[in-house]
Amino acid sequence: METLKLRDSGKEVQSLQELLQRQGLSAPMNGIFDEATKSSVIAFQKANGLDADGIVGYKSWETLFTAGYTPGERLSEADFALVADLLDVEIAALKAVQQVETGGKGGFFAPGKPAILFEGHIFWRELKKQEFDPEKYVAGNENILYPKWEKGHYYGGIREYERLEKARKIHKEAADASTSWGMFQVMGFNYVMCGYGCVDEMVKDMCTGEDKQLEAFARFVKLAELRPNLERKDWTGFAKRYNGSGYAQNQYDKKLEEAYRRFTK
Repeated sequence: METLKLRDSGKEVQSLQELLQRQGLSAPMNGIFDEATKSSVIAFQKANGLDADGIVGYKSWETLFTAGYTPGERLSEADFALVADLLDVEIAALKAVQQVETGGKGGFFAPGKPAILFEGHIFWRELKKQEFDPEKYVAGNENILYPKWEKGHYYGGIREYERLEKARKIHKEAADASTSWGMFQVMGFNYVMCGYGCVDEMVKDMCTGEDKQLEAFARFVKLAELRPNLERKDWTGFAKRYNGSGYAQNQYDKKLEEAYRRFTK
């Protein structure tokens, strides 16, 4: 959804007015962002702890869409539809990303244990950010700490927590930042782009439920400006930025395209 303000008009303004009415607020269904609509927006923002400026940006849209919405333990079609509307992308595009990242198996290995993958080469980098010399910690930690990506170190599945916990003993924040989390496998170091103040806040949400994982992914797509790639189904452009420089080697772009086609049949 686009950012809306006073004197804007069109279908998105009408959608805004409909959402405001669902919250019991007065808003004419005329598709015009008039003073009455602005007053209702400000009232909603104040009631939900948002900046009460009368401008409907992403955070206001997100709160409007999710207000009064109670997700189930697992994501439903309605959950995907809600976020697809919020981002103005196809449901199939969202599902394609989830399918490629976690095989469509969901966001948890076990209760309280979100799906993760620990990246030792990222841990090397994150330790340097914390002014730790990774070279000093390599001995005995060869399977969690190395300067370049190596596939052979992965345990896979819930055993990835063995690697994560080992890394946390060296530096918890760096370890969590070096891990991809949840059903969309967003890296911890992207916590700011997911709307969090620190990586610990992100990890706590990832452990809460698939709904929080989906919300964080949506914020990341928006703030990292990946939405146009999803909208255009530019899988190469999306994979290059979402999965990193090794996307081609792992054929993420082709996997995304194939998954999208399956969901649109």
